[in-house]
Amino acid sequence: MTRWIVATVAALLIVATRAETQPRPPVVLDQSAIRVESSGNELIVIRNAPVAYSTLEQIATGITAPGVSRDVPVRIVRASPPQEIDYLFCVTNGGTLVLGERIHTREAGERRYVFARGAIVRSYPSLSVPEGWLWLVEVPLSREATVTLQLRARAHWPLDSVSVTTIGVP
Repeated sequence: MTRWIVATVAALLIVATRAETQPRPPVVLDQSAIRVESSGNELIVIRNAPVAYSTLEQIATGITAPGVSRDVPVRIVRASPPQEIDYLFCVTNGGTLVLGERIHTREAGERRYVFARGAIVRSYPSLSVPEGWLWLVEVPLSREATVTLQLRARAHWPLDSVSVTTIGVP
């Protein structure tokens, strides 16, 4: 009986050790944001993310204007090169999610990020779901990690916000 207990404990320790050595991006979940880290980079996603734009004209103008957005739904803070990449949302009246990107860079020795450029980077038609609109958005966090975001909203336009969760992140 003692041998069986010792063997069981040893097996559990081996399994626990193997599970700990598997690399996974750490994620911190709280009420308002999702945070994922990988290779010194950090992804910050607002769970109830604002949709700032409802037309292509609005997002095209908004993402190219220098300035600081307070309600950025998705932000990546890159360690090297030092960058902040903000993703802003537009949902058109047909349910297409348009992703705008604003990149801020920081020179070596500087403390502040400076607006570098803004552009529309991708668009996603809504997947068919009975509850409304659903989009799956892949965000490259590092060479080792891509985070898939699941965005949901009721199918009414214009949208104020979307609900965001992650897929495949522990």
